[in-house]
Amino acid sequence: MAEVIPPDAKVLLKEELKKLRDDIFFWVFTEKGVNQDRARFTISLIKELVSLSPKIHLKRLTPQKAKVYGVTVSPSVLINPDRYRIAFLGAPTGEEGRGLLITMLLVSQGRGILSDESSERLKGLKEDREVVVLVSPTCPYCPQQVSLAVSAAVEAPERVSVKVASIVENRDLVDRYGITSVPSTVIDGNLVATGVQPEEAFVDSLFTGSPPKVKVVEPTKEVVERDVVIVGAGPAGLTAAIYAERAGLDTVVLEKGAIGGQVAITPVVENYPGFTRIPGKTLMDMMAQQAMQYAEIHLSEEVLDVKRRRDGRFLVITNRGRYLSRALILCTGATHRRLGVPGEERFLGRGVSYCATCDGYFFKGKKVIMVGGGNSAVTEALYLDSIGVEVTLVHRRDKLRAEKKLQESLFQRGIPVLWNTVVEEIKGEEMVTEVRLRDLKENRSYTMKTDGVFIAVGYEPVNTVGKKLGLELTEDGYIKVDSAQRTSLPGVYAAGDITGGIKQIVTAVGQGAVAAVSAFEDLTTPYWKSSSEKS
Repeated sequence: MAEVIPPDAKVLLKEELKKLRDDIFFWVFTEKGVNQDRARFTISLIKELVSLSPKIHLKRLTPQKAKVYGVTVSPSVLINPDRYRIAFLGAPTGEEGRGLLITMLLVSQGRGILSDESSERLKGLKEDREVVVLVSPTCPYCPQQVSLAVSAAVEAPERVSVKVASIVENRDLVDRYGITSVPSTVIDGNLVATGVQPEEAFVDSLFTGSPPKVKVVEPTKEVVERDVVIVGAGPAGLTAAIYAERAGLDTVVLEKGAIGGQVAITPVVENYPGFTRIPGKTLMDMMAQQAMQYAEIHLSEEVLDVKRRRDGRFLVITNRGRYLSRALILCTGATHRRLGVPGEERFLGRGVSYCATCDGYFFKGKKVIMVGGGNSAVTEALYLDSIGVEVTLVHRRDKLRAEKKLQESLFQRGIPVLWNTVVEEIKGEEMVTEVRLRDLKENRSYTMKTDGVFIAVGYEPVNTVGKKLGLELTEDGYIKVDSAQRTSLPGVYAAGDITGGIKQIVTAVGQGAVAAVSAFEDLTTPYWKSSSEKS
């Protein structure tokens, strides 16, 4: 079997593995004749990791020993089972493999990524908890949820066990919990979350064994002073961080979700200069690695409030702490626009999805519709078709808005399009089973059987922070900026999709750079102060 880790990745990985403290023992279970290709992949992956560090070891788990550990899925990987209860059920391919590498590093250090407050809380956990995180090879958000679960298992090994279950080998779990979106987290048999949880919400779930109640966490940390606070870690935010720090500005990036924004869930990017074709997640990982060489990036940190003080500085209050900054760069992006039809909210995660990259694997061999007619809708329809999903595009007009190349690919593949058609209702019992459509040209409604509804009908600005600051907005709620990315409030800049206009990676990157340079120039020579004040 060919090597599964690319040579260039091995060089970087070998350097990273020098950070290992304790030895890592991978106990691998495979069953003869079951999932042989994926079993061979798993063995090859672990053997290659063993060759990169003397601290990594491979042990084969016999069927008898596997029963002792409650392992029945082939292939499966246990990590240091003599000390921890952490298992990967299924071959760790793609993003699942990244989750395995993160787990290896956390186990070796004997310390998770949880905050000191969360770690202290875990000491008070009185009941045993079994956490199952369902993941897929193409879900860029899954490793973040896996790292939270594994951190709890590392820091409370006597109480918390974790199983990272690939949806490929664990269809029984998928069917049992009615899951059509990843990551999905199950605690003691209860589905507690779909999507990445904030750290505090995950820890709450460990204590209750049920979905957490929404609450605002009062910041308790001391105020941290920075020259610039950047809100959002998409292409614009990461670029702004690089340029701000290179200009000598002490910078921190706050991101409430995962790095990369919408780009991270784009299957393939074909119009970013320098890369003829590259997965969106890979491109964002490269940007993030470069940005982290300059600035701090805080994940799962949500801005709750922003106040402008009399001295012109900004007090930024998050779920983790408080920051006092001289300038703000808002790169909060945009989120998926909803259809607003009956059944859309009810079936979210049960057949309704806004991310084909994350959830497409659930629908292999099944029938779905993709609603929309722009670049995102056509790109995701092509992706679904490529992985064996029977997809039909539903578009409200008689022509697509997508780029010519994408349209050509769509028609060459023979993907059917329902023109002049809108979704009126999404229907089903526990899961989506059909949709009611309306033909606008013939003015008639009809039902269509489908297993899933993927939606890509544009975006809406994520603009809570901008509204709190009272910034001037467009009619659609996007932040107004000038050619220097300045907003209507001195010291506040905006870049990327939050400013509206052309929603492209290159645009976001360019605006991020301009915003950072403008912030540096304005902090050096504030344009809003009079000549006497400047001197």
